[in-house]
Amino acid sequence: MTEIKDPIEARVSRLGNYLIRAYKYKKASILFALYLSEYVRADVEREIKKLLSEQGLKAISVDAGEHKDLPSFFASSNSDQTVFIVHNMEKGFPDSLRYLNFKREDIIDHQVKALFWVTDKELTRIGNEAPDFFAFRNRVVEFIEVPMAEERRPALVEFALETEFKSLDEIKHSIELKETLLSELSEADEISGYLLNSLGILFFQLSSYKKAIEYHEQALVIAKEMGDRRVVGTSLGNLGSTYSSLGQVERAIEYYKQALAISQEIGDRRGEGTALGNLGLAYGNLGQVEKAIEYHELALAISQELGDKRLEGAALGNLGLAYRNLGEVEKAIEYHEQALAISQEFGDRRVEGISLGSLGNAYSHLGQVEKAMEYYEQALVIAKEIGDRHNEGIWLGNIGLAYSDQRQVEKAIEYYEKALLIAREIGDRRGEGTSLGKIGLAYSDQRQVEKAIEYYEQALVIAREIGDRQGEGNRLVSLGNAYSLLGQVEKAIDYYEQALVIGKEIKDPRIINFCEENLKSIKS
Repeated sequence: MTEIKDPIEARVSRLGNYLIRAYKYKKASILFALYLSEYVRADVEREIKKLLSEQGLKAISVDAGEHKDLPSFFASSNSDQTVFIVHNMEKGFPDSLRYLNFKREDIIDHQVKALFWVTDKELTRIGNEAPDFFAFRNRVVEFIEVPMAEERRPALVEFALETEFKSLDEIKHSIELKETLLSELSEADEISGYLLNSLGILFFQLSSYKKAIEYHEQALVIAKEMGDRRVVGTSLGNLGSTYSSLGQVERAIEYYKQALAISQEIGDRRGEGTALGNLGLAYGNLGQVEKAIEYHELALAISQELGDKRLEGAALGNLGLAYRNLGEVEKAIEYHEQALAISQEFGDRRVEGISLGSLGNAYSHLGQVEKAMEYYEQALVIAKEIGDRHNEGIWLGNIGLAYSDQRQVEKAIEYYEKALLIAREIGDRRGEGTSLGKIGLAYSDQRQVEKAIEYYEQALVIAREIGDRQGEGNRLVSLGNAYSLLGQVEKAIDYYEQALVIGKEIKDPRIINFCEENLKSIKS
């Protein structure tokens, strides 16, 4: 029996009610949902899960390609309150069809409640090759809308813009859906631009910078074709942030300045403030701290003019960072405390955690390691509470640095390894390289220089894989230091010289000065 096509919300409600009634009356329920678009499927499934959760039912997603013997999987995982939502049916064929047909009675006996997502082709094959199982179905409900249906557009925009996820699996799943939806759209419009920028941000989170740049550049082309200056500015800003993470700070500044010009041209004051803040961070990375402060103060003035407390908090935090780099740590603490107060006022737990961690960095700079650790611990608690895995890894690494400052190197390594594990779990290649570098430094402090070199080399490989020139330069410096400790002067010189080339390329005064001083010392 196939449902008559009515509003999508009514069909979602009907599917949920079938499953809820099966739970209440302790019966099995086999439902099929026919779909065309992966986006529509994801959207509907999210609503069904929400509906079931409100009734105390737990939805379990099942990949038919991984669990071909579905009846056995249902039996082993079933409970009165479980609903199975099955997808990827074609990947389970033909084995899954045989199991479903031969073990159909088991599904009834165990009072299984299951919803099968199927394409028209998959549904036909189930009917032909597993007819006895198919005869047990309760309903076939159609969700064959195209994703651009006008009534679905607000949900589509929300989905396209979503970039905050808590795990590597969630990020990868969102990428898969967004790429599928992108291929489903009949023509380029603002939704395509949103999707492309969103995909760029997600790949940025995975440290896949080259892929991120590809998507942001495509978004930029579409925005220019449509004459959407705001999205042009957003795309330019995203490109700037990506190049900055690659250590190509001067190139990033070019993009930030273009984004700033567009924001000023169209009167987008918030965009202008964001671009100014990005320019401040970039100049700070180049060691031009006074110039960085000028930009952050301009961003702060705009945020206060607009009454935008979130933008104000970001500007205050950035000023704190700049003054810390300038050595005016007491002033930095004042700014970080103001940023913290704003985040707490608005209940922005993520920014609150960042502000606490920044205060930890400031007190660490003052040599007040125990006070720094208190702030890191508070920031860590928040990161865990909100599922912010990226910052959880950062605060674990900073706690490790604090233990290192206290000469508790074993304890430091323990925290670095926790941070390394998180970086690998969430696919943060840059974070992985940073943690490997810290572990290498810890072993070097213990005079286990050969072991340190192993970690430095792993970190160097990652930096080169993702095109992180800043990270590459830092790792080369570390290798130069290690071989210098071993008395292998020629190797040390080689690594310092490689690092110096990169330092000059990306105009990093810290790398340049360090390498020049060490090369001069060795050669003299």
